[in-house]
Amino acid sequence: MQHLFESFRKYSTLTEEQLLIEDRKAKVAQIYPELAKKRESLDGESVLDVLIQADPSENQKYLEGAARILHQSIQHALDGGKEAFWAKKWPDATTVTQTADGDTVTSPVDPQDTDNLISPWGIAMNIADLLPRFHKLQPFITPSLRDINQLDFYGDLLSTVQLAEQHQQDKERRKQAKEREKAAAREGSRVIAENDYYTMIRPETSEASCYYGQGTQWCISSTQSSNYFDEYTSEGKAFYFVFFAHLSQDNKYKKVALVIDHGGDYDEAFDAEDSSLRTYEVVDAIIQNLLHEKEDAGALMAYRYYDNDRLADDPTDADKADYVKQIKELDFTWDEILAKTERGFATEAGETNEKIRDKAARWFREMKDEAETDARENPAGPNPEEFDKLLNAYNEEANNIDVELQFPDETGASYTMWESQAYVDVEEIIGSHPLVKEKRLKWRINTEQTTDEQDEEIREAVDAALKYVDLWPDDIEADYNTVFEFHIRIDSNGGSLGDFDSFLDNTLHQDRQWDEGFVEGLIEALEEKGLIGRDEREEEYWPDPEEKEKQIELPFEKGAKEGAQAERDLDYIRSPQGAALRQRVGLRENQGIKIKIVRRK
Repeated sequence: MQHLFESFRKYSTLTEEQLLIEDRKAKVAQIYPELAKKRESLDGESVLDVLIQADPSENQKYLEGAARILHQSIQHALDGGKEAFWAKKWPDATTVTQTADGDTVTSPVDPQDTDNLISPWGIAMNIADLLPRFHKLQPFITPSLRDINQLDFYGDLLSTVQLAEQHQQDKERRKQAKEREKAAAREGSRVIAENDYYTMIRPETSEASCYYGQGTQWCISSTQSSNYFDEYTSEGKAFYFVFFAHLSQDNKYKKVALVIDHGGDYDEAFDAEDSSLRTYEVVDAIIQNLLHEKEDAGALMAYRYYDNDRLADDPTDADKADYVKQIKELDFTWDEILAKTERGFATEAGETNEKIRDKAARWFREMKDEAETDARENPAGPNPEEFDKLLNAYNEEANNIDVELQFPDETGASYTMWESQAYVDVEEIIGSHPLVKEKRLKWRINTEQTTDEQDEEIREAVDAALKYVDLWPDDIEADYNTVFEFHIRIDSNGGSLGDFDSFLDNTLHQDRQWDEGFVEGLIEALEEKGLIGRDEREEEYWPDPEEKEKQIELPFEKGAKEGAQAERDLDYIRSPQGAALRQRVGLRENQGIKIKIVRRK
């Protein structure tokens, strides 16, 4: 009785929260007595104490689930043939065990035997390490796994925590990327107009256009398909995004894009669905915004009805009240006495609607004026850095054809222009190209003093070589100082960044064709015109290198009787000694001396 009274006195001083905590501890100790057992080998503690101390909820919310995980993890290991090692320190040479009667015994342990042990204390410490993380990561855990009682083993708890940490890191990375995207958008745009009803922004980079155009189907704001912002901007078009403050997010007029052409004049407008808008549609968008469509459609409903819109429903008293509230915010006069009757309300609404339309039309004119003024002061045009980036990539691959850019500030045009060209030095090619040396070719004309006819033939040979590789240049111009150097204008054009990209692709193809056959075509054309060739005496005796080889072998092929000897002679001719002899023969014959090769037997 005394004991019961003392227990009552003890618990009567505890708060309701403390009673809950003590009740949870007692309940878990009763369910898992082996975990709650105080052990001398654990310095008088239990493995359940580890979980109690680690619970981050302050009311032991996770204790029962954590104890269940610990119990089942231990039991799973025991079922697998493991033996529990009830101590804090992992055994090395000796170990401490506890007998059934509570005596502590120290005994030697074979290190190999530890492979069959599990440490309940170690598992409890691992679970204790995960509990604070599990608690903190609740928002990132799959809803079905946020209740720790749904987890069975330590591995389940570990994988749940690790997956949640991955989700947290992914969210943080997305957040940081969003911040960078936002910063880049702000840096790449300018606010043109801003008030309580709308904000107008001019994006000046594709990044800004994508950021501020989120939720629209504008091709200049696309991130999933081709983005045309740079292309249209390079054509001199400027874009102004209008964000209406009092339209709902799903309203197609929430974001409207105004387009100003390269002359600085208003061109057209687009809604968020990328549909082109007529003037009255933009005015209607402004009217909806003036009447705070996103807060209550009642004012807009009343406006439609009293504007004789056949599709509008009869306005309720709440619609009318909202209508009156919004027009008063716009500082329009309203005769309360006259509007008490339906006829009077209709009269007042009809006059007010006309004022609303006038105000919306005036705002639209102001928007266009602001956009046009800005576009003329800051004309849109190509981004030189984007063009240079494409050109640098081309230059890394091209070997023969150069491309030059000219921007609008250099030409006065509204778009970028470009030209592909090449330079050919015929004399240098004939003097140094390996193919010329291989064929033993040289000039047959006086290169120091050519005739007009020869000059034209050289030019024709260059033109033939270009056509040989399927190049049809706009112009071939010889340098005024020499007839051997030519400036070749292959093609010229202009337009957007996309047009330039296509032009470079085509030019790179032409450049590769040049590699494949221009020099060969030039040499062939020069030979046909008799401008280059081999030495005349060499040609007399050795018409061409292949014929020369045949004529060396020919004397040794004189019938079956002499075949064997001829074969041996031919082997000799092909040997290093024979090669040297052939070289001497060639030198002598170049001097006009014919030599008959006779091998001594």
